[in-house]
Amino acid sequence: MPNSELYTTARLSPLSLTYYGLCMMNGSYTVSLHFAETVFTDDNTFSSLGTRLFNVFIQGKMVLEDFNIEKEARGPGKPVIKTFTAFVKDHTLAIHLYWAGKGTTGIPNRGIYGPLFIGVTVEEAIERANCSRYGLAAGIVTKDLNTA
Repeated sequence: MPNSELYTTARLSPLSLTYYGLCMMNGSYTVSLHFAETVFTDDNTFSSLGTRLFNVFIQGKMVLEDFNIEKEARGPGKPVIKTFTAFVKDHTLAIHLYWAGKGTTGIPNRGIYGPLFIGVTVEEAIERANCSRYGLAAGIVTKDLNTA
C-alpha cells in the first residue's frame, strides 16, 4: 500500500465527522480525501459482514453519496483517494462526512458504521487562461542580460 504509514490510523464516528480549514486564502483548491476500510476484513469471519455507507460534503455540496470505501477500493485495507475542486470563501474550508442511515448498524459491534476517514490533502489550484492547471513558476532564461 503506498504511504502505508498514513493508512494505519483513521477517524471513525457513528454519525458524523466535520473538518475545517481555517485562515485560508479565498480561492480555488484541490481537495484530496484519503480513505481505507480499516475495520472490516475480507476473511469470511464475523468482522467481514459489515457495510459502511456515508455521504461526503465539501463547502456544503454533496460530493459523494452512499460512499462505500470497501467497494470503491475493491476490498478492505486498500487506499482510496477521491479528489475534488472546492472554492474557499470567508477563509474557511468545511468537509463534512455524514452517515445517512444506510448500511450495517450492529455487526460485529454496535456504533462503528458511520464515516471512516484517514486524512485530507489540500492544494491551492492556480488556473491559467487556457484552463489548464499549473503550479506557479516565473523566470527568464537568457544569455544576454540586455535582452531580458
